[in-house]
Amino acid sequence: MSSTPCIRCGKDRVFSKKWTEKVLDRGTPITYELYVCPDSECQKVVDAKFEEMRQRKAFVAAKKEVKSA
Repeated sequence: MSSTPCIRCGKDRVFSKKWTEKVLDRGTPITYELYVCPDSECQKVVDAKFEEMRQRKAFVAAKKEVKSA
């Protein structure tokens, strides 16, 4: 596997966990792997930034849905 650097500090990310979920419509299992920054404080900042981006995206989608209704 190739290395994946942290988007904030550039350190090589490390394996955290692995899990499998089934796709509802097909029943096909999908395996996910989570890699995180080895610096836990840096990872907290990255997680917070991604959460902020998810909330902003959800807000824009909800606003767009209200406009079209």
